[in-house]
Amino acid sequence: MAHKVIIYTQVTCGPCQEEKMWLTSNNIAFEDRDIRQNQAYFQEAIQLGASMTPVTYIEKENGEQTVIHGFDKEELKKALDLN
Repeated sequence: MAHKVIIYTQVTCGPCQEEKMWLTSNNIAFEDRDIRQNQAYFQEAIQLGASMTPVTYIEKENGEQTVIHGFDKEELKKALDLN
């Protein structure tokens, strides 16, 4: 099942870089939105309830949406159907 994955990040965020490497190593395509480079991305992250980065938005083909705050491998596995 294909997933739409958007990760809101900052260059200086260690967990953001770790999550991007983890997603890449699991062959998960994602869009990286740097909240420091684009004010609209910053506002989107705030609307998703962000108080820190990374914030990951996942939308499944069936329309189910999940938002994960922080780099949480177990939540990512569950949301991406990797278990």
